[in-house]
Amino acid sequence: MRDMDEMKLACVIDACGGIDGRVKLQKIVYLLKAMGYELPFDDFRIRQLGPFSRAVAVSMDLLTTAGFVEETQQDIGTDPETEEPIRQYSYAVSDSIKSLLATHFRVPQPQGKPNLETAAMMLREHDRAVLEVAATKLYLQQEEGMKGSRLEDELRRLKGHLASRFADAKSLIADLKNRGWL
Repeated sequence: MRDMDEMKLACVIDACGGIDGRVKLQKIVYLLKAMGYELPFDDFRIRQLGPFSRAVAVSMDLLTTAGFVEETQQDIGTDPETEEPIRQYSYAVSDSIKSLLATHFRVPQPQGKPNLETAAMMLREHDRAVLEVAATKLYLQQEEGMKGSRLEDELRRLKGHLASRFADAKSLIADLKNRGWL
């Protein structure tokens, strides 16, 4: 990554009006990249929770350490196996850098696509599970070249525990395509 590319991640968080959850952040960034937004995170790989970028995670650490993005934690339950707390992390851009982002850092709007705020807010409206399934399906199609029954079989293998969200993810992808965003 180039110097200050992390600020493009801050632009995404700001465009969303904040993001609840690390997984949701990863999926929104992946889907925005799939839509053609110029984001500097090219290391997405399939992991347990779908497409994951180490560069996004490292950039978040840098942004929170620098105080550009505020991270809050909330205990939302207990892991039944380990009895450790399950935490939800939420992110919001610090008020102190909002004007800096607006004047010096932009994520270019791809031709024929909405501005970043419109696209980001539309994705943010969906819950983590729908974004996880949709991002995984797109990854398998675009990065692995899967289609047809092979794609569906692999999606069921990876995300079978989220089968109740498959229809919503399919609708999200169809909506993005119908709008010409994918």
